[in-house]
Amino acid sequence: IKWIYMYMDDLAMAQIYLDERSLTLFDQYRAVASKIKKRLLKKPNIREASDSYGKLANALKNEDSQEYAALCFSAMAKCNQLMSDSTGEAEAWAGAGHQFITAEEILYSSKSASYEQSLEAGVQCFQIAIQVHEKKGNDILAASFCLEIAHYLTDFKKFHEAETFFQKAAILQSEIPACHLQTLENLASCKIQLREYDSALGIYMKIIKETSGREGSSTVLHYRCEIAALLLLLILEIPGKYMKPEHNEIIKKYKIDLLKGSGSEKDVLLQSLVIATEEKDYHAMKNVRPMLSTQLDKEHQQLLNLLME
Repeated sequence: IKWIYMYMDDLAMAQIYLDERSLTLFDQYRAVASKIKKRLLKKPNIREASDSYGKLANALKNEDSQEYAALCFSAMAKCNQLMSDSTGEAEAWAGAGHQFITAEEILYSSKSASYEQSLEAGVQCFQIAIQVHEKKGNDILAASFCLEIAHYLTDFKKFHEAETFFQKAAILQSEIPACHLQTLENLASCKIQLREYDSALGIYMKIIKETSGREGSSTVLHYRCEIAALLLLLILEIPGKYMKPEHNEIIKKYKIDLLKGSGSEKDVLLQSLVIATEEKDYHAMKNVRPMLSTQLDKEHQQLLNLLME
């Protein structure tokens, strides 16, 4: 938290770089802060200050002054904390986090040099918001912020950092199976980006077990994870004596069971890939690749490409 406030102090010192419109808004920020200080001997109107900071934050946000908007949202969060308004405090910290990250996204998309200060500040703001909800037992809201920052970090290719937040979200969602499993799939995707294929396979197998026999959206999730697990098994080339029974079941399904009935075109192509891979028939693998690739999603395509390397 101290680091965030040091950064916000730097922003305050940089007010000379603001345009005339932003200077007016920044003067409003200082006016609100001064108003609170002048009332130190009396009981300050914290609610009024919170509302003023919120209005100023939105005005700066509309002016595309993201970091200054974050400064005001952070001040609003502190006011809400003083009023014991945990929901308002968490939302204000999240608002500050959004603005810091938006500022970083602008630099990232323009390929400008960045020390990632705004990204770091944004992550810390979200961490505070998560902690506030956790203290109040609002696990679902805390999980939603974990997922939000995890997806932001994934966009910035910060997979190690994103992994931590996906893991935390999955724990917080333990009482909501559908959300929990979806988050585990996101975690497995993160593991793949980190080349932690054994860990990713373990997570996919857990999802497959949990969704087995279920209907609706779980069927889609089950099938998607089954394909990912199959491709990972082909990549890892686990020796037969170390293969778990559930691993053998997936290989058997696509190698043998499909011969007994009609599967989709994708399933038939996957079967051909399994047989060609086990026989180390690279020519057959290359022939299957273009036809199968068009029927796979982006992540499965990535795994197929890894298999062909």
